[in-house]
Amino acid sequence: MRGLKKFVGLFMVGVSLAVPYSLRAQGASAQQYMAAGDQYYAAKNYAQAARYYYAAVKLTPSNGPAYQKLGNCYYALGRKSDALAYYQRASALQPANTQLAQFVQNLRAQLSAGGVVAPATAPAAAPNRLSQGLALFQQKQYAASVPYFQQAIQQNPNDYRGYYYAGYAYYMTRDGKDAALYFTVANAKQPNASIKAYADHIKASLAPADQQWVDDQAAKYTSGAAVASAGGGGGKKSNVNFGFHLLGGAEYILADPTQITKYAQNDPNASVSLTGVTPNIVGLPELEPFVSFGNIEVNLALGYFPVGNLSYTTYDGARNNTGPIYTGVPDVWQYQFTTTIVTANLGGKILFGDKDVKGYFGINAGISPISMDFTKTSLGPDPNNGGNYTYKNGLDASSGTYTAMAINAQALLGVDFYLGKDIALGPYAGFRYLSATDFKNNGQTLAVDTTTGAVGLPGVGITALPGSSNLPLGDGFEKLTLDFSGIEGGLNLTFSF
Repeated sequence: MRGLKKFVGLFMVGVSLAVPYSLRAQGASAQQYMAAGDQYYAAKNYAQAARYYYAAVKLTPSNGPAYQKLGNCYYALGRKSDALAYYQRASALQPANTQLAQFVQNLRAQLSAGGVVAPATAPAAAPNRLSQGLALFQQKQYAASVPYFQQAIQQNPNDYRGYYYAGYAYYMTRDGKDAALYFTVANAKQPNASIKAYADHIKASLAPADQQWVDDQAAKYTSGAAVASAGGGGGKKSNVNFGFHLLGGAEYILADPTQITKYAQNDPNASVSLTGVTPNIVGLPELEPFVSFGNIEVNLALGYFPVGNLSYTTYDGARNNTGPIYTGVPDVWQYQFTTTIVTANLGGKILFGDKDVKGYFGINAGISPISMDFTKTSLGPDPNNGGNYTYKNGLDASSGTYTAMAINAQALLGVDFYLGKDIALGPYAGFRYLSATDFKNNGQTLAVDTTTGAVGLPGVGITALPGSSNLPLGDGFEKLTLDFSGIEGGLNLTFSF
């Protein structure tokens, strides 16, 4: 009979010792350990209850109630010095529990009066900076928790939790660089798909130089060097990046000189012969200094737009001098424009993608100073050249250099492929709106004759032969407008620093 009782006793001890490990095998939570500990505590099995409370503490180091119940167990077992250590930890994690704080103070005084040196912290968790950091983190004191997580990393460099919670705290304080760094190192210490996804997502939102900094620091740390946080002076504090774009492209100009041809059709005797048009494709180099803030970029776009020549002739059989020299001779003019445009735009881009491939959508607008050399030449039949039209009287008085100031806007869509941490190359495409009017020379405005399509200065006639009178351009005039809008594309070379 005594043997049977002994066997039953040993069996019950074995079962009680195995229960925590059984729960752990089942993936029990801290709450389940706490519930099991409460049952043993109610049954006055304080030693076994302490084992479950300690298991709960291991799962959640910031579990203040579990530390308090551990203190209760050791106090009930008469081990008041150990109980005080756990009570002190519980009080540190529960600063609002004034009753517990008073009890800790009384117990400490009691032990001191009895000649017992009161321990400052619990033996199993001394000093647990991770728990202190988690306590602040749970109170949403994210910035204050970071130093504790960094100390926890120094205490245990191979414990991924310090890196993970430091990354989370940095993320909550909107420090993307450090968040990406610590999440990356946490994943390196203990690979986890969720942590890696956090790290990749945050890093993708950073500027290319910041992404490279994260990679460099993570590589140094995993190789044994100390991790340098951006907020702690190891890198840039903010996600600000500087650089410039070099755009080499071309624009396909959509507009023809429709204003001129439209008015030439108003006169049945007049016509326009386009011997040459504004070049359909024009080279367009641009320089764009920029500053970026994460995935937002602000830039200044400076461009050179050498439009080139527009040459055409107008023929009006009804307009001729009634004098003996010009009787029956039609009014024929040849026009030539040579235009150069400079663009200065202020704009921004939205960036998206990762460190190797980054797309963007940008818009900008600004002013465009225009310089145009206008040449108008009178033509007439040459009997010595088979009647073909040649220069008759040279340049008209309206010829000269005209300037205008236009407003232009540009939309771009492109993608950059990074060849290194600071250099990228990629294609872009876009549309530019640029329409210019009010071309002036010495206060006079270049206009179009609305009855013939002829271009010149209102009231200024052709240069006739000596002794003849000037012929007016027409009775109705409209300011000359030239549209240089078009589709553009090319390559974008980016340098950042």
